[in-house]
Amino acid sequence: MLNFHELLSSEKPLLIVSLPENSLDYARAAIDNGADAIKLHVNLKHRVTGQIHTSWKAIKSEVEKIKELNCCMGIVPGTETMASPSEIKEMEDSGFSFFDVYIDYAPLYLLNSNMAKMLALNYTYELYMVKHLVLIGADAVEVSIINPSDYGKPLTLLDITKYKEILSMTELPAFVPTQKKISSTECERLLEMGFRGIIIGPIVTGVNLRDFSKAVREYGKVIHG
Repeated sequence: MLNFHELLSSEKPLLIVSLPENSLDYARAAIDNGADAIKLHVNLKHRVTGQIHTSWKAIKSEVEKIKELNCCMGIVPGTETMASPSEIKEMEDSGFSFFDVYIDYAPLYLLNSNMAKMLALNYTYELYMVKHLVLIGADAVEVSIINPSDYGKPLTLLDITKYKEILSMTELPAFVPTQKKISSTECERLLEMGFRGIIIGPIVTGVNLRDFSKAVREYGKVIHG
């Protein structure tokens, strides 16, 4: 199993799949259909699906099953409610090799973790933040800058312009999530712009397991050639 640092060191473009549920079935479907890494969630209500992802304690037994897939696992440890320092350590010990968190919700103790740190900018970001991410310990950046009111809409040239501006201001590996309804073919353009990978989620995968599997396979074929 490659950890996230090792994936970042590889040359291939990366497909990260945000699971609609913290379950073995979705994790297996993602890995079997081409995901390089999967992302679980705790302590939040998903903005797209409305799914409530409960505490770390509630998913620990399922994580042990997912770990047996020998895949690269990441986690969103919370938003307003955040995993405690001891829980972050447990996540690391359970096999998670990266976390992904909005910087405005990230407490300083997250920097003590040995997990790779993907720090996310949201739609309220300001440009000065971009160049400072590497200085505060980021290993990667998620460019999650779409206003929630625009979720699921087509990608526009304005979006592309904002993405390019951010990419020009950092040398960190940057990932773009499918907040807009980014097609598999549009992923090629985003990778050519300089994104290190794509994070696909329910807006393009849906939540039905069969549709989810099909979508991951489609994006995987495009991203990995």
